[in-house]
Amino acid sequence: MRKGFIFSQDNCVGCNACSAGCMLENGWDIHPRTVFTYNNEAQSTLAVFHLSMACNHCENPSCLEGCPSGALQRDFGTGAVFIDEFKCLGCNYCTWNCPYNAIKPHFKNGIVGKCNLCNSLLKEGGSPACTSACPTGALSYGTLHDTKSFITSVFADTKLKPALEITGIREQIPVKIIPERAWVTEKTEKFENEGKLKGKWSLIIFTFLTTLAVSIVSSSLMEGKFPQMVLLFSVIFLSGLSSLFHLGKPMRAWRALSNVRHSPLSREIIIFLIFCITAASAILLNNNSLLIISSITGLVLLVAVDSVYSFSDNRKNQFFHSGQTFLTGLLMISYFSGMAVSFMFIGAIKIVLTILRFFNNRKLDWFLPLRFFNIIVLLLLMIDNFTGQSNFDPVLVFLLVMGEFSGRIIYYIDFNPVNIQEVIKNYYKNRI
Repeated sequence: MRKGFIFSQDNCVGCNACSAGCMLENGWDIHPRTVFTYNNEAQSTLAVFHLSMACNHCENPSCLEGCPSGALQRDFGTGAVFIDEFKCLGCNYCTWNCPYNAIKPHFKNGIVGKCNLCNSLLKEGGSPACTSACPTGALSYGTLHDTKSFITSVFADTKLKPALEITGIREQIPVKIIPERAWVTEKTEKFENEGKLKGKWSLIIFTFLTTLAVSIVSSSLMEGKFPQMVLLFSVIFLSGLSSLFHLGKPMRAWRALSNVRHSPLSREIIIFLIFCITAASAILLNNNSLLIISSITGLVLLVAVDSVYSFSDNRKNQFFHSGQTFLTGLLMISYFSGMAVSFMFIGAIKIVLTILRFFNNRKLDWFLPLRFFNIIVLLLLMIDNFTGQSNFDPVLVFLLVMGEFSGRIIYYIDFNPVNIQEVIKNYYKNRI
């Protein structure tokens, strides 16, 4: 029988003793265990719920599979999933892949941290410190009986199989003393997505410059010529350099190739290196065959870049966005190589996707002007292609690049992998 955390919602008072016990036992200054509270203001018309959550040491952990450096490992004796701090790059990819918000950035050390199930205590026959610290017995560790009812009702079938059992799910709400419509809460109107770009600018620049480099190579091949060497080498160099600024431990970047078999991020990096080597060799050796190989590798690279994000969001329907690198790459290749019909077709798709996403969300957004700018640039270029008035005007090329760069920014704004905080809040909100 599997063992794991057993949480009784009826017994939890939200005291955070479990979180404190975890930190004291392991000497951490991060909070691997978090107690989520719904209706923290204790409104009388709503019920108060607590949920103590840390790493669930899943049977099929997406964090471990996606880790490019192999820093996340499993002890098959206890089932604990833990981090080898000496292998961690600080890329934070695991924080995207875990829907339970279990992995925390350790900003002082440039790496990440998480619950290790107090693995040393388990091996000695003890229990995790968080369970020992719980004063009400709400959190314990033992043999699991039912791990499906609550987890699968809150999350779609994640196939992660978390080692977690939750009991005492409250279906009833308190007596409504005050009519819901009469209850007034203090609510400050906020713009959605504010601050979501923090720490992501290096990724935005890396993925966009990579798309631009692939576009330059592929469009040159279609025109029957070699790319301008200084331009291409500059774009590739800046692209590779920008990717390092995202890492908490840049000197360990070479470890990103350690998990090519399972990690989309590892595959992205190795395909990027192959693309760079073949593109540079094609120009230096003036070899058409290498240019063809580089162009094909480049298109595969764009798919690999998109797969990094779809892997993190694989619990939803496939994330189809106007700012995806493959779609953006095809658009720029069409424009640079003078394929007007193809450019207008892809541009129309991107405009429709942008408009649909805006109307589906209908939320205030700091980046609303950026969305309009992206659409306006595409419309101007499509009109120019239709009339045929200009022939590769540098101003229009600049507008295209800026417009697609804004589209890439919007992609990161809209990227929203499943997260326990949002899911739990929506779950109880919809049931009450």
